[in-house]
Amino acid sequence: MDCVFCAIAERRLPAHRLYEDEDFIVLLDIFPMRPAHVLIVSRVHAPFLRDLPPPVRERLLTLAERIAAALREAGFGKNGINLLINDGPDSNQHVPHLHLHLIPRRPGDLPALLWRLLVRFLPMGRKRIEARLQDEAERLRLILGKEN
Repeated sequence: MDCVFCAIAERRLPAHRLYEDEDFIVLLDIFPMRPAHVLIVSRVHAPFLRDLPPPVRERLLTLAERIAAALREAGFGKNGINLLINDGPDSNQHVPHLHLHLIPRRPGDLPALLWRLLVRFLPMGRKRIEARLQDEAERLRLILGKEN
């Protein structure tokens, strides 16, 4: 079976790419839990965090901090962002390839978050979600581009 994140890294599949470097690809989750739900994906196929080379693993939180700052500047998660790694199949890891979720939160969003947890993989509202992802990607690319 082919890994979806390896296919994205090799540009065989499209993605809302926000940033890339030699170790990571930053993209929007196509099944977002909340608006501007970002994934930091390892370029190396590593099913578990322990499988990442130590220098790459050490850079992960530094990059997460940079992406979180961009999210906040864009108006997402000003007062809170969940950072989540599902490390292995028993932790609800849907794609066995290391990725860190950044899920911007806002006051009172828990009911919507729980609802998305239940329905996020259903085809409901895909056109609306896709349009929102396009807008979020453009906003975040502008901010991340300013940092370089």
